[in-house]
Amino acid sequence: MKIAAVSHLASPATPTGAEKSLSSLVENLVRRGHEVGVVAPGAWCLTSSMRRAGVEVAEIPSRPCWLVQWGRQPLVTQVMRYLRWRAPDLGVRRMMVWLDRFWPEVVLVNCLPQLKGAAAARALGLPVVWHVREIVPPGSRRRFFVRRLARDARRIVAVSEAVAAWIRDEGLGDRVEVVHNGVTVPEGSRAGSAVRAELGLPADDVLAGFLGGAAEHKGVGRFVDAAERAMERSSRLHAVIAVYGPESDVAALRSRVAGSPYSGRFSLLPPVNDVFELLSALDVVAFSSIWPDSLPRVIMEAMAAARPVVAFRTGGVAEMVDDGATGYVVEPGDTAALADRLMRLAADGGLRRRMGEAGRCRAHYEFSVERHVDRMESILTGAATGS
Repeated sequence: MKIAAVSHLASPATPTGAEKSLSSLVENLVRRGHEVGVVAPGAWCLTSSMRRAGVEVAEIPSRPCWLVQWGRQPLVTQVMRYLRWRAPDLGVRRMMVWLDRFWPEVVLVNCLPQLKGAAAARALGLPVVWHVREIVPPGSRRRFFVRRLARDARRIVAVSEAVAAWIRDEGLGDRVEVVHNGVTVPEGSRAGSAVRAELGLPADDVLAGFLGGAAEHKGVGRFVDAAERAMERSSRLHAVIAVYGPESDVAALRSRVAGSPYSGRFSLLPPVNDVFELLSALDVVAFSSIWPDSLPRVIMEAMAAARPVVAFRTGGVAEMVDDGATGYVVEPGDTAALADRLMRLAADGGLRRRMGEAGRCRAHYEFSVERHVDRMESILTGAATGS
């Protein structure tokens, strides 16, 4: 089958979980014999690796519609983002020219912001499968996106039940299907002790890690608060933070940690290229997002690497972490509870191992790449053939 994918682009330097999931899917589809091309709305850090995998990549500058954030936004911000998206955009015409030349049997639109890619495919009469990875709050923004899903999407893939729920609430339940992302641990990862030595991390402490964005809503500040609480009672706990984002957000985090009474027990790292190498050095992974996250990839990766997870119960987290078996889930914003679970795991190596192995088994079954690609291949085929 000939498939085109249209991706969003959050940063030209560091791929998001959504972009990593798309690249994994595309590369596996190519391995199965499909011809796949990808359109990215600008210079893309994944272009080289995708091309090496046999994927045609077109970098066509265009403006995605960034009105998908969960939190309330000032009206002026919403208006400016909407007007920027609606302004004349030569990228749409170029996308149509590329799609017309490539002429796929089906178009996969990755994430809600890529409205223009979906519209370009519809204008050419190409069937669209829209891969939705966002949870949009009730209100005008949700209705705005639902109208476009209803107009442009033949099939809708939600990455979690938490995403599917709001789409069903808006009357599109007959088009939506839940397909969890997939993940595998690459073979040949280095030993955690070697990674600790290279990164200057303590050899014998219990390392609790936060991996993700530095923006406030990603919850790194909540993790720092929880880690400080835990450090009051656990002398072995050391926090490792590897984040990406605007320099202003990273600088604010550095300042926050520098002012901590436990600053010497925090290690701040730049974004990592090989997340599984860093995971091999960690003992526990924390997820403390304030906004609902549809299906956090870092949790999936931690489970696949046999690391227990401590997380806020937001979005699709409860679909991933089996509370008390593969980690702990606490109520959103409850840093005291997060600290308590971190202390429990810091104090009990046997518990960490049992939870980590249970998480690995769950990831192998529920979040395997093979299962993910099987289901996506079936949906794409069905959309292409109208079945």
